[in-house]
Amino acid sequence: MEKLDPKDIDNLIALTPLQEGMLFHYLQDSQSRQYFEQLSLDVSGEIDVHFFEKAWDIVAERNEMLRTVFRWEKLEKPSQVILKVHKCRIKFHDLSIMDAHQKNTALAEIKTNDRNEGFDLRQVPFRVI
Repeated sequence: MEKLDPKDIDNLIALTPLQEGMLFHYLQDSQSRQYFEQLSLDVSGEIDVHFFEKAWDIVAERNEMLRTVFRWEKLEKPSQVILKVHKCRIKFHDLSIMDAHQKNTALAEIKTNDRNEGFDLRQVPFRVI
């Protein structure tokens, strides 16, 4: 686990009871997808990768929940650590040259691989693929 530099931390707060329950389930089975959510959007037209990444960085900057990681090891009570900055991990997939069937197949595979990758709540609050 990567140690956080105190200068990178915006705030440190206790978990809510609901978050404690979710963390309990995560620790019982970190491979479970009980609270794993995926959203797919069909975007048409050209995307400027630089501006797309910048837009997501602004979204994270303005929403502390998207900059929050969790710590529980060697702590009396689990905590939310709100980072000052969290650069989004974005993976791009260009499906534009595929027909509808190929797109559906490729998207299903991408989503399955994403679910199988899972999350380490100590490292990343969300990702965009």
